[in-house]
Amino acid sequence: AMVTDGSGNLSFKTLSGGGGGGAAGAATTISAGITTATAGQTVFTTPHPHNDGTNTFSHQVFLNGLKMRPGGAGASTRDFVSSSNSTITFDTGLNLNDEVRTVVYFGHTFDEEYFTATQGQTLFALTGNLSAQKNFKVYVNGVKLRTGTDFGVASPVTLVSPAAAGDHVEITCDNAEDAFTATAGQSSFTPSSTDISNDNMQVYVNGIIQNETEDYTIGNPSVTITDGAGLNAGDHVDVVIRRS
Repeated sequence: AMVTDGSGNLSFKTLSGGGGGGAAGAATTISAGITTATAGQTVFTTPHPHNDGTNTFSHQVFLNGLKMRPGGAGASTRDFVSSSNSTITFDTGLNLNDEVRTVVYFGHTFDEEYFTATQGQTLFALTGNLSAQKNFKVYVNGVKLRTGTDFGVASPVTLVSPAAAGDHVEITCDNAEDAFTATAGQSSFTPSSTDISNDNMQVYVNGIIQNETEDYTIGNPSVTITDGAGLNAGDHVDVVIRRS
């Protein structure tokens, strides 16, 4: 990245995560859009171009809260492909009222690797850029797992509970994250970072991504679940802040 010393002098610098496994840099922007599908619909538009003609931006797609696999996972296991400037096309037509969330990330990119598990597999060896990273997000069949509880944060990544044959495992970098275990009726959760907004944060409950306003609101700094009854005791809440 090009940086300044504060006196107008510019230079190039390689950005990296900070010590202790945390991510460095100011929080980056997330552009998220939610669409309700018509019966059989396959084509959707991202809220901001994932390719503006000059740059390609990291992006993800969620269906009813579950993470979908992109074309990079290979034709046999992918769920969608990206094309043109802002087009997302599912391989299979969706059901009426399915919720499609498309997310485009700015200020940083991330790498992903995709695996199809064998029966009882727990260890997934990482290659290339991903193997040197510190901060991992792991999904099994689209459901986000918890760092340290469900998998080990190391290279390679090791699942605590063995996968079943055919499970889809996806590993993503880079993120900053707080994990909470709810008490009965709890609705408010306070992240360790004050640098949160609706433009940089994601919230998961039991591995399923949540919708701002419909499912939660953002305080300063806090996250409040909008369901008046609150969560069940033991529910897992993960608050993710995307950083450069």
